[in-house]
This record gives sequence, C-alpha cells and structure tokens, in this order.
Amino acid sequence: MEHYYVGRQPILDRQYKTVAYELLFRTANPTDDSISDAAMTARVLVGGLMDLGIDKLSGNLPIYVKASREMLLDGVASQFPPEMLGIQLPSDMDMDDEILAVCREMRQQGRSIMLNGLPDFPEKEVLLHVVDSVKLDMQNNTDLSGIVEQLRPYSLRLVAGKVENREDHERAMNLGCTSFQGYFFCKPDVVEGRTLPDSKLSVLQAMRQVMTAEAISDVEEIILRDVTLSYRLLKYINSAAFGMRRKIESVQQALSLLGLANIQQWLSVMLLAAVGSEKPRELIKVTLLRGRVLEGIAELHDPKRKADYFILGLFSLLDTLLGVPMRDALDKLYLPDDIREGLLDPDSPKGRVLALAEALENDDWGLVDEYCRSIGIKCGDLVSIYTRAMHWVDEYALMLSHA
Repeated sequence: MEHYYVGRQPILDRQYKTVAYELLFRTANPTDDSISDAAMTARVLVGGLMDLGIDKLSGNLPIYVKASREMLLDGVASQFPPEMLGIQLPSDMDMDDEILAVCREMRQQGRSIMLNGLPDFPEKEVLLHVVDSVKLDMQNNTDLSGIVEQLRPYSLRLVAGKVENREDHERAMNLGCTSFQGYFFCKPDVVEGRTLPDSKLSVLQAMRQVMTAEAISDVEEIILRDVTLSYRLLKYINSAAFGMRRKIESVQQALSLLGLANIQQWLSVMLLAAVGSEKPRELIKVTLLRGRVLEGIAELHDPKRKADYFILGLFSLLDTLLGVPMRDALDKLYLPDDIREGLLDPDSPKGRVLALAEALENDDWGLVDEYCRSIGIKCGDLVSIYTRAMHWVDEYALMLSHA
C-alpha cells in the first residue's frame, strides 16, 4: 500500500474564524521527485480522500487543493461536491480555451476557484473573469499594492498567503484581504514583564491542581465549585460520542465513569481554552492536534508516557495564549521536568518530537523526514497518526463547543 502525507492549513477570515482549509499532499518519501505535486493531489483525491472521507479531513469545512492541467481535464474535481472542494490554480498554468472552458463550467456549478498569484500573460483578463479569488504571497517582494490595484475592477476576494507574523497580517488587512492563510496566529505577541490578570492566574492555579492530581477527589472540588465546568462536564459525557444508555446527572458519577486520566485531559483542554478565550478558536485546535499527534507517536515508542506527550503538545502554545515568554508561563504551572525541557529546548528528546509536529503544520517535508529518522518513526505510521488526529480534533472540538 502506498503511503502519503495529508496535511492541512487553515484559511481564516477577518474575525479569525476558520472558513476553509487547504489540503497538502506529499509522498511518504519527501525526497522522491518522481511523482509531481499535481499527480499526487489527483491520486489522493481519487483514492485516499474517498476512503478517508473528505469531511473527516476538512471538519466539514470547504477545502482547496492545487490543481494541474491533467487533473482539470480528467474531471477529478467533479467527483466531489462543489461546495466542499475548491480549486487552486497556479498562475503559470497554460490557460488555453480548453482549460478556460473547464473552469467556466466549474464556476457555473458553484465551485470556488482561487488563482495563486497574478499571472503576467496578456490574456490574464479572461482568467480573472473566471476565478472568484486571488491568493497573494505575503513573502513576495513584488509590489502587492500595484497588484491589488490591477485586481480592483474584477471584485475578487483577496486571500493573503504565507502570513507568518502579525506584521504580515496587518499589511494584508491594509491591502484589503478578507482571508488569511498561515500560522501567524500561533506566533506569541509577547511583552516582557507583563503581569497576568487574576482571572488567568486562577485558571493556571486550577490547571496546576489538575496536573498534580493523584485521585479523582483531587479534581472534584475544582469542578464542583465552578458551575460552568460542572454543566459542561455533564453535557460532555452525555454527548452522543459516549453513547450512554441513560442520562448522567451527577458530577461524581461522570467523574467515576471518565477516570482520572480522561478527566485531566478534558479539564486541561477546558482550562486552556478559558485562558485563550480571546484568541482564534483555531489556535486551540492546533494545540489539540499537536497533543494528539505526539500521543500517537508515544504509543509507538513510549506508551507509558503518552499522557505526558499529549500535555507537551497541548501546552506548546501557552506563550501565545498568555502573551508572556514561555519560561514565565511555565513558572505559573507545574509540569514534569522533561515536559518543561521539551517546551523550552527544541533539541531535547521531547523537543524534537514537538518539532516534528510543527514541521507537519508548516508543510516542511524535509524536516518531517529528518525528524522521523531521528526519532525512529516510520513514515507510514506517521501518516496514520496524523490523519486520525485531524479527525479526532474536529470531533473533540465540536463536543467541547457543545459542552
């Protein structure tokens, strides 16, 4: 069976809400140049996504994939609902009458077509009447303002790509972009010496209690004294995912059924979400994804410590959530020394596993291959771990939103 990586990068609107994902594909051997990106995209769409379910990889949000000439002419996209699958066209594609006819038909069907950059050929005006959005590369040194002026008559949606930091985001906003792609929202807006408000300190203190708990009774008080947590716990355990035959009505019963490890995981996520309540929701999903991926890796080589790896991923963006340096954030929270080291030192054993998850997010397949080799993970195993983690995160986040 052929293995491939399927990754995704969120596309956010001006309110930091995730409105779509771009799916990214690579062979399990990132150094293999024998298969083009376009051929891999088509192969995964036809085979892998039909087996996995496009909804499981997208969280029921629309997705975009990079298209090749062959993929368009073969009608691969037509096998997926137009509202679910959008097409991203490279600006250097040969846009002859045959390709333009396919694009016009897709737009008539309601399929979104995004142009990746502004083409420089004279016939570009015809193409700009076919697409509905254009992606701008925020790391490109060209005159983006001039490009935006050329696009203005066409009433196209502007998407900012490769938004790596807050400055990129501000620049894109000023250019009139309404959608943004990149992990800028994961970058900490850190102010040295910042004092955390009492509300966040109290949440961190509760989290510290959760992390050091040795019995269910150690966390029961935290939940019982917070009406909101009690309510959410009962909604959580009574959700369809648990399939309870009768409604669970007491916190004590819910705690007993879940067990200490599951309670610690659930409480940690809930408390972390409370700390970052003003941050983009996608940020919490990224921390969940990292935690789940690291937990899956740990199952292969350190199964007794897999809960620690989940916490490592979950707290990997604590500096971003709190707006303080990671070292200061960790001073307010008890964590085992090796987890603390993993968060502070990317060259430490746990730091390298965390770096692997980050490389996956950033589409850095060369680093992914390097870390897999150094950690001793097979590419095929990582594919399975990451794909399952994406599906779990979407389901888990949905359960938490309903709790």
